[in-house]
Amino acid sequence: MTSRERILAAVARKPVDYVPCCAAFNPLAPETRRGYKWQFPWAPEAPLEEQLAYQVEELGLDQVVSLSVDPCRPASEVPSRIWLEGEVLHKAYDTDAGELHASVRYNDMWPHGQDLPLYSDFNIGHFVEPWIQDEADLAALQEVRRPLAQEAISRRLQPAARSARALADRYRLATVAHVGTGLTGALQLFGAHELCTMTVERPELVDAYLAFEHGLNIRSLRALAGQGIDLVRRNGFYETADFYGPAMLERFLGDRLRAERDAAHAAGMPLSYTVHTGIMPILDYLAGLELDSLFGIDLAFEGVDPVAVRDKLGAAGLWTGVSSTYHLWRGPEVTREAVRSTFEVFGKTGLILSPCVSVHSTMPWESALAMFDEWKRVR
Repeated sequence: MTSRERILAAVARKPVDYVPCCAAFNPLAPETRRGYKWQFPWAPEAPLEEQLAYQVEELGLDQVVSLSVDPCRPASEVPSRIWLEGEVLHKAYDTDAGELHASVRYNDMWPHGQDLPLYSDFNIGHFVEPWIQDEADLAALQEVRRPLAQEAISRRLQPAARSARALADRYRLATVAHVGTGLTGALQLFGAHELCTMTVERPELVDAYLAFEHGLNIRSLRALAGQGIDLVRRNGFYETADFYGPAMLERFLGDRLRAERDAAHAAGMPLSYTVHTGIMPILDYLAGLELDSLFGIDLAFEGVDPVAVRDKLGAAGLWTGVSSTYHLWRGPEVTREAVRSTFEVFGKTGLILSPCVSVHSTMPWESALAMFDEWKRVR
């Protein structure tokens, strides 16, 4: 089988010649790896093509080639201002619906220079004032993120899809389009504490944001039809019981995720959903979504029962295996044992062995090599 065939078969829980191994490699921002040695065998500035060649030709991995879909006009078309007040960085967009403003603590851990993006995990820990606090802010965001016409989204996507397919075809790999962030993106706009509070005290505002984002996702999925992309991945990293109960997740997300799954299928692609931690209380909810595959479940966090995960979620293809947090940092032997344990629990049907959720540039490279070597031994 080619890597593309192997990945798609595993997602569909069909027989494979051997279990594929697909690894995301996270270089981290320079600010977050300060004081650590760079561990990857390619340089930080190495182009994607060079990195992919090493991962496929030297490591033998079943990588995927990714692209993102943005269905909105460029935010750069909206007048904006950036300024510093002491150690606080401000940014404001001036829209027809009013000002959209946020501010963050500007310190040596801020990785975006003198800019403040709408969506970034680093916003969450640095916010002084988040982007969205009320309905007026949401109206302004909708102006900044004004969707393009459906035909324009398809035209904009064509060069990126063509480039991704060409790179994937070089190694007979699968392609994956990243569409949608839901409550993950909302956390980056509202702030973590603020969003969790609003789901109880102001659920109509959270609902309005999610309805807007869901509409963008449907447009993106429709634009992918006929573009030759193999898979869709929906980011649900922060859509778990770390923040919300199962009834709340079903109330805000259930029907929207099912509709996005159906839209992906209508465009000819299975949908993979990222979840990482906080999954044990929501296993029934996740099973009820009936998604094609689940990416990134960390099996090593306290309280996680891999057998229960298998029994509840085994109808989906599972991208799981070695824990970034608990295994890779602890060295090769612990990592090898994690690979063996994953195979013992999940078997060889419907499994894509993956680090959960990625190999970081600061982690011992010997651990990553041990993961890949053990995979080749038992796959």
